[in-house]
Amino acid sequence: MDNDMATTVDAKAIAGALYDALFGAAAEQLQAVATKVANPSGDVAQQISAALPADALPQVRNFLLGLAKEGLIDRVADVAQAFSALAANPSAQALAAVVTSAVALSAEQQATIVADLRARYGNDLSATFAVDESLLGGLIIRVGDRVLDNSLRTRLSAIQRNMLTS
Repeated sequence: MDNDMATTVDAKAIAGALYDALFGAAAEQLQAVATKVANPSGDVAQQISAALPADALPQVRNFLLGLAKEGLIDRVADVAQAFSALAANPSAQALAAVVTSAVALSAEQQATIVADLRARYGNDLSATFAVDESLLGGLIIRVGDRVLDNSLRTRLSAIQRNMLTS
């Protein structure tokens, strides 16, 4: 094994250990607060501080204070459970794309779209394809919380709005 490959392998192993340590600590801290602040009352910030260990990650503390400020601290048990699941299986965070077209796309067209989306969003992206004949033509692509609407229906609606305002 050449030195560059050994360095890359070592770096990945070390990064994995850091990832596990950080996410493991954050998950433990969230769970500690979830069990101690199940029914918050009074000074919630003080209850959070008392529930967290002295060496708690500042990001976890700030996150919990933000939940309390938004009135969502009662959801911390659900958040802790979801976070632990995500920390245990980071690939569950992979992006999902939904591509909607007016007609069914060929396997070649689907492969081209998936390749383009993976080039932009990463190889962990998964894609599903749907047909909506009301689009008339073009595509609507949803990736996470982003939407690219390049459908003929939307373009015609935009033209109609422009004509009505002129």
